[in-house]
Amino acid sequence: MVSYATTPLAVDPYSRMMVDLYDEKNEIGVPTAFQAFFGRPETGGKTLYSPNSSVVEIDIIRGNERIAALIPRGTISRPLGNTQKNLNVTKFSSFSRRFPLAEEELDISADQLEFRVAGEAPYGEKDRLARMRSLASSGHMEMFRRLVRLFEVLSSLSVLTGIMPAILGETSGDLVYDFRRNSTHIFPAPVYWDGTTPNIAGQLDGGCDLIRQDAHMMPDGLLLGSQMMDAFIKDTEVQGVADNRRFELIEVSTNNPVPRKFDRFVAGGMIPRGRFRTPAGYELWLFTYLDVYTDDNGDPVKYMPDDQALIFSSSARCDRYFGPPEVLPMISLREQLYQQLFGMSLSTPPMPPKIADAGRAVNPGMFYCDAYVDQAWKTVTLRTQAAPIFATTATDAFVTITNGITPP
Repeated sequence: MVSYATTPLAVDPYSRMMVDLYDEKNEIGVPTAFQAFFGRPETGGKTLYSPNSSVVEIDIIRGNERIAALIPRGTISRPLGNTQKNLNVTKFSSFSRRFPLAEEELDISADQLEFRVAGEAPYGEKDRLARMRSLASSGHMEMFRRLVRLFEVLSSLSVLTGIMPAILGETSGDLVYDFRRNSTHIFPAPVYWDGTTPNIAGQLDGGCDLIRQDAHMMPDGLLLGSQMMDAFIKDTEVQGVADNRRFELIEVSTNNPVPRKFDRFVAGGMIPRGRFRTPAGYELWLFTYLDVYTDDNGDPVKYMPDDQALIFSSSARCDRYFGPPEVLPMISLREQLYQQLFGMSLSTPPMPPKIADAGRAVNPGMFYCDAYVDQAWKTVTLRTQAAPIFATTATDAFVTITNGITPP
């Protein structure tokens, strides 16, 4: 028999339980594998902040591996027709670029503060200021995550193409930063990679030769998109090389550890798969990178395209620059207002969790946070800006093979 109370029961811990809030945004990781190429002190990479200047100057001196000249003894002048030229170690190329600008905003209106926020116990009677601070903290963290994902997209384009757009989708003109990569360093596979492709190993040797000759460095890494990795593993010639004990596609373990020089890439999201010694003798550590972001259409897009392969030298110098905000200078009165409104200092904002290798790849100095209130004081808008340039300074230390040829 079921009995019903004649009067409503008050909500108490026995009739209702409030579990901890589950915020899926906090569980979504933010990878930084391509950002791991930039600002590495061990390669000479720089992280430069320019809070007051909107233009960055980049000077590059190209080198070569010429040998010294032998000349006949007793001569006091250079013979006619001598092809050995005097040294010139002062010539350089200078690139002047204006910083791009990325911006995210969040509106919090007065009417939102009248209702319970996610995670607030029913009838918990949180005051409106506490609710605003909760909304501001959650929105602030999401803005940071979106900007770091943008950093990763820009880094991937710079590494894979040698060009970083100032506006996504632009490929030429004044709205791109072209780091002048040798055009031979980006080429389509002569035959589609599908598991029976002739001479995949030879293509890799050719790419390694380009890095060795043009960048004067030894290549040591190979990042493969999913499609390229699948074809690589199934390739009959590669399997033949494996049978000759020059290819180790095995679980990384204490007996086969990933070299420490790749730690930052692994922490950023790259997955080590083994190592491959090419027929010419280059030793390449193999990686895949499966993380995705969501584009404007709501579709998942991989940071590392499925149909591309990247040969690289982990010694390549890559710099990153962070320019000024586009907002009036901060004053102490505004800082105090933000501190009181949001319960945190926007000059040293907290970083969101689950950013891969956040201690080195990302830091608060890359962002500018502020807020402004509408004239009627009914809405406050939080704003976060960033002005990043990811420069592949040693740009010829990268070779990209695209699998753009239509399969048979």
